[in-house]
Amino acid sequence: MLSRTSLLVVLLGGAMRRHGWGMLGAVLFLNVMHWLRYATLGWRDARDSLFLLLIYLGLAMLLEYKRLRDAEEASAAVEDGR
Repeated sequence: MLSRTSLLVVLLGGAMRRHGWGMLGAVLFLNVMHWLRYATLGWRDARDSLFLLLIYLGLAMLLEYKRLRDAEEASAAVEDGR
């Protein structure tokens, strides 16, 4: 259980470090475009922005997991070659 929790923490930290500003920038851009078109932002827009952030965070964590797995496999391949 502890290793799973620490893996989630590592994935979350890596995802935020690599993609955090991109996530916020994408949501900000979409909200600005919405504001320019409809001249309003409401609670529904805030909820949609939160869902967008959660989806983006999930995708970023999957990318981080793949990056860690690839690094682990490369490390194992180097050790096998020695």
